[in-house]
Amino acid sequence: PSNYGLVGIVLLFNIYVLMYLGFQVGKARDKYGVKYPQMYADVNHSKNKKNANIFNCTQRAHQNTLEQQPAFLTVMALSSQKYPLVTGVAGLVFCIGRLIYAAGYSTGDANKRVPGALMAGLLAMMPLMGCSSLFALEQLGIDANIVGKFMK
Repeated sequence: PSNYGLVGIVLLFNIYVLMYLGFQVGKARDKYGVKYPQMYADVNHSKNKKNANIFNCTQRAHQNTLEQQPAFLTVMALSSQKYPLVTGVAGLVFCIGRLIYAAGYSTGDANKRVPGALMAGLLAMMPLMGCSSLFALEQLGIDANIVGKFMK
């Protein structure tokens, strides 16, 4: 489809986002002394609870972004078949939202992750799920133009 190149660029950008977040966790491991194979710092037994919390939030930002990948990649694949421009833009919003999410979360204040979560969830995933649903229904031969029928 036309504009499909944008989808490819966004999917590649998504890989860079994941790599960047992984590098941030690696830097935080060095900075806060969290050794492998420990997934998280033990806040209750840490000498510096604040630093342990910051590390854990940095790690969770990366881990949560990885947890979102199956859903994100699924809706990107489906919706891009018919709506590549919308998919590309929504995918870019998702990636930027995940970076904002991680930047806020990595401060150690979990509440600061909310703007990025809302951006990635409401402004990106919801439209992607909608477009994916429309595409899937149309592939089954179901007329998905329900809104259009009520507008007449």
